[in-house]
Amino acid sequence: MDTVFNERQRQVLRAAFADTATNVPDFTRTAVTGGHRTDEGLDKLLPAELTDYGKRCALKEALVKFLDDGRAPSVEVASGDPAMQLDAATFFHFRVGVEGVPPFVKVFVDEEDREPDVKVISVKRDYRAWSES
Repeated sequence: MDTVFNERQRQVLRAAFADTATNVPDFTRTAVTGGHRTDEGLDKLLPAELTDYGKRCALKEALVKFLDDGRAPSVEVASGDPAMQLDAATFFHFRVGVEGVPPFVKVFVDEEDREPDVKVISVKRDYRAWSES
């Protein structure tokens, strides 16, 4: 798999993040709630006065701006694991600022369907951004 971010990927990701539908892109439960971690999930990282929809919109807007600015996410290629029944996959890692918080966002794109399916896998606090400030 190609580990270089390309223009087609930029267009697919931008279209998903710019979509005004509430279910595009899909967000995993971990991306929204963070599970047990206090440094993960939109609910825990973004201001409480924002609604769930507002938090998703703020993140989507930041990601569109990131892509429109000509920036590229890093690309992670996972080889898969037949024993664990995991397919090979490509993930995109974004480091952006949203509402004064620097989240690290992991996104998966499934291009097997006619229309690519974009899913935000996780949203975590980006400690690297704090150490670089």
